[in-house]
Amino acid sequence: MSFWMQAGVRCAEKQPDEDFLVIPLNKSAEFTAALLRQVEKVMAPFTPSKEKQAAASSFVTGEGCYVLHGDLFGSGHRFVLLELEVESSFEKLATQEKVVGLARLNAGQWELCTLLDVTPVWRPKGWEKSEDDYLPITPAEKPFELEDLSGDGVPEVILAADVHKYVQEHFILRWNARTKSLTFAGSSMRKPVQDGGYVILYSNSGRRSIWEDWRFCQWETDKLIERASWHEEVPYNAPEESFMLATRMNDQGVESEYRVKTLESDSDKDSLYQITHQDKPLARLTFKWSRSLADFTADGYDPSSEESAYLFEKLTGLPRKLYPASKWEKHLKVLEKNVKIHVEGESAAVQMLSPQ
Repeated sequence: MSFWMQAGVRCAEKQPDEDFLVIPLNKSAEFTAALLRQVEKVMAPFTPSKEKQAAASSFVTGEGCYVLHGDLFGSGHRFVLLELEVESSFEKLATQEKVVGLARLNAGQWELCTLLDVTPVWRPKGWEKSEDDYLPITPAEKPFELEDLSGDGVPEVILAADVHKYVQEHFILRWNARTKSLTFAGSSMRKPVQDGGYVILYSNSGRRSIWEDWRFCQWETDKLIERASWHEEVPYNAPEESFMLATRMNDQGVESEYRVKTLESDSDKDSLYQITHQDKPLARLTFKWSRSLADFTADGYDPSSEESAYLFEKLTGLPRKLYPASKWEKHLKVLEKNVKIHVEGESAAVQMLSPQ
C-alpha cells in the first residue's frame, strides 16, 4: 500500500450548493412571466436579421441593467444574459431587487432558462467612488463575463457578486447543453483563473483577515473537483501561532493534509519547519542558506516566501510556479543553488520532501 493510501482519508466530492442562488422557474408563473416580459422588451429591437448569430455583444439599458446577447455558448442558438428588475409584488420570491436571467430564443419566442437570485456588483470603466456611491474597492467593470475555464471551447459565466471589504465574490456558472441551463460550479473571492490545468479559487477570512486559502480544482463533467489546496494563517493574538496547511488528493481520491509550523533557529542562515501529517509528526525540515537571511532580503528577495513555495510544491504535488505569491515577488531562479535542504523523519517523508 502506498504512503498516500496509508495515512489518507477518503475525500468526498465538494458538491456545489445551488439552493441559495438558483430560483426555480416553476416557483411562480406570474413571477416568471413578469421577468420574461422584461426580456422581450429589451430584446425587441434585435431581430435575427439585425444580429449576427455567432456574435456576442453587450449594452446597458436606460435603467442601468447590463445585457449580454448572441450565440453565447457556441451552440448555434441565440441567448441573452441580463439583469432583471424584481417588482415589489414579487419580493417574497427573490431576496434581491435585481436578479440575473438567462433566456433562449426558441422558435421566435424568448424562454427563460435560468434565474439567479443575486444582484451583481459592478461599475463601468472610469468609475470613481463618491459619498453617493461608495465601495471599498473598485469592483468589476461588467456584471458577468464569458471565459473558457475548462478548455473545451464552451465558455463559463463568471458573475461578479458582493464586495467583501477588499475582495469581490465571483460565482462560476457552467452551461449545461442537455438541460439548456446554467449550473453553479463554484465561487471565489477573486476572479477565478485557469493556470497549469487547474481552476484556482481564492478565499480569506474577510474583515480583519488572518488567513488566505487557495483551492486548485479540475473539471469532472460539470463539476469542479478540488485536487489540492494551500492555506496560510497569521493569528492576531498570542499564544496562537502562524501556520500553513496543505492538502492533496491522489489518483484514488484519497486526501492527505499537512500542517507546517515555523520553529525558532539559532542561526541567521537557517530556517526550521515542523511538518505534521493528519495531526501526527511527520518531518523536520531545515533550509541552510549560503548567506544570512538578512542579506537575501537586502537584495530584494523574500527567503520565507521561497521556502513556502518549496513546501507548497512538495506537499501539494503541484508545480512551484503555482505558489500564490510567486507571480508578484522577485524570486530566485533556482532556490536549490542558494540553499541546502535537510529533511529528518520517516523514510517516505524524507523522500517526498528532499530536493530531487
